[in-house]
Amino acid sequence: MSGADDISWTTVVTAGATTYVLGKQDYIVSVQGATGAVAITLPAPTGLTGREYVLQKDAAAQTVTITPASGNVDGGASVTLASGAVHARRLFCDGTGWWSGASF
Repeated sequence: MSGADDISWTTVVTAGATTYVLGKQDYIVSVQGATGAVAITLPAPTGLTGREYVLQKDAAAQTVTITPASGNVDGGASVTLASGAVHARRLFCDGTGWWSGASF
């Protein structure tokens, strides 16, 4: 990656944020210290073949729901990072939908 890629390494969603829309500048998005549910929206998959995002949350008591603007993620409407533990998910786009490459 270079600065010309228009991608940042980390974006942090902090306490008080309840929604975040992923953009072309994002790569790693970390939800830290949120106390309520957080909704993250993936961009529509059309034209984004090969695009990846890494989404992570801390051990705070919040659930992070990841939903695409259109299409599916892992064949369904959304996926979640569960409350109360550190979780992460790497998502990639095949041009028609979003898929988990790794979950931990």
